Amino acid sequence: MRFATLIWLFVSALVAACVSVSFGSHETKRATGVNYSEPSSPFAREDRSDVDGAWKNSRNGNLISFITDCHDESDPPLETIVSGAMNGLSDLKYEKREAPMIQGREGRRVLASGKVDGVPSQIDLVAFKRDNCIYILSYVGVQSAFAADHAQFDHFLERFHAP
Repeated sequence: MRFATLIWLFVSALVAACVSVSFGSHETKRATGVNYSEPSSPFAREDRSDVDGAWKNSRNGNLISFITDCHDESDPPLETIVSGAMNGLSDLKYEKREAPMIQGREGRRVLASGKVDGVPSQIDLVAFKRDNCIYILSYVGVQSAFAADHAQFDHFLERFHAP
């Protein structure tokens, strides 16, 4: 049940923030001890309750974010997590799907395009599980500006470490 709420909140945030990855419920337990380096300028931190961390480029609306959910009894498979996260995009097209090892755990990385409220958008999403926690890291933006900050997301991923 929590997973369904998690996906619903993700889709809501995707639409509301011009594509932001988020999930959770009032009962969500966030991971502690996560280490990362914040994206540099032109990204600025946004204070949001629906994700663990979010940084937005105010010039083009591109967003880097991550969210965690620990001790979810439903323990959804990674494919279900990714599929649910993509529900906010219409005309969905997967451009790349990978199953990389992330911090010693199998993960998923998906690059996809589609539309949010009719606006062509793209998302690069990474999902993995570690020690009873789900981690979803994402980079999202309008298609015309997506390439501009994609390297910032790769840099963020390199420095992200789950406990």
